[in-house]
Amino acid sequence: MLKPTRRTALKSGLLLAASGLAMPYIARSGFAATPVHTLKLVFADTPAHPAFKAMLRFADNVKKKTDGAIAVNCYGAGQLGSESNQVTGLQTGIYDFAGQTSGFVEKVYPHFNVLDLPFLFSTADKAEKMLDGPVGKTLLNELPGKGIYGLSYGWWGWRELDAVNRAAPEPKDIQGLKIRVQPGAIFASTFTTLKAIPIGIDITEVYLALSDGTIGAVEVPIISVLANKLQEVLKVVTHIDYDYNVGLLMVSKRTFDGLDKKYQEPIREAALELTPDWRRTVGEASVQAEKTIAAQGVKTIKAEQVDRAAYRKAVEPVYQQYRAVVGPDLMDAVLKAAS
Repeated sequence: MLKPTRRTALKSGLLLAASGLAMPYIARSGFAATPVHTLKLVFADTPAHPAFKAMLRFADNVKKKTDGAIAVNCYGAGQLGSESNQVTGLQTGIYDFAGQTSGFVEKVYPHFNVLDLPFLFSTADKAEKMLDGPVGKTLLNELPGKGIYGLSYGWWGWRELDAVNRAAPEPKDIQGLKIRVQPGAIFASTFTTLKAIPIGIDITEVYLALSDGTIGAVEVPIISVLANKLQEVLKVVTHIDYDYNVGLLMVSKRTFDGLDKKYQEPIREAALELTPDWRRTVGEASVQAEKTIAAQGVKTIKAEQVDRAAYRKAVEPVYQQYRAVVGPDLMDAVLKAAS
């Protein structure tokens, strides 16, 4: 057997790079020891999203707290499959961790629809107080029954209306508009009630769909616009801010239960420390993203220019529709927290 030389090693490396194989984003650390477990974390947006960097910091923190025994490799949307399969992948153990939005979670856990009731929260503080309190814990306690543990809550930012050529300060302005919505029945219900045309498309396909006219708008947070370069095809952003887009860090129950208990608590600690980092990162990045897309010619309709009262009245049927889905007690608890 030939002994590899520096030249052959370099050649092999160049061939690997040329092959176009997607490489994971791997958290850096100072540990030299070989990990006992190498786990996969999938993320609901591209690696360019600011919150992805918070996931990398979580991975670094896990490795630090476990003295290098647990390595977490982070993958953005599309790198290991579609974002719509990430939650079910946790259930089966295909993925170990997922940083996802509530919209994908509620496909498996219908009670999570309550977090995405339209025009529910007027401030981020109110939403976070509820998530960090008894209501948030009640929802997380449902997850193990279907194979997932919820570790912490994060934030994707306020979901607004991002359109190719239409401002929407009033509900009537949305009528007839083809809008890409996040998976989750309540998102489709919200825009159907507003007489728009909701269409489900994976985030990795949105740019093309906007470019060829398949859709005329999306309802994603401002940082997702920038992370996916949608400002190149969008011209108007209206801050209807209809949804405090809840994020969740979750772990496969199969994976977590299979770990030695001495590793479980450090992972939970790192997840709780992620929460303020995630929220702060998204808040700061949202402000910067607003400035960036404005400088590139995107018009912004500010929240104070939007008739939120009219919107809230228009979506009242959604609240009635989902009262039975989420349960009257949970619905009332959330409405109380929001007020």
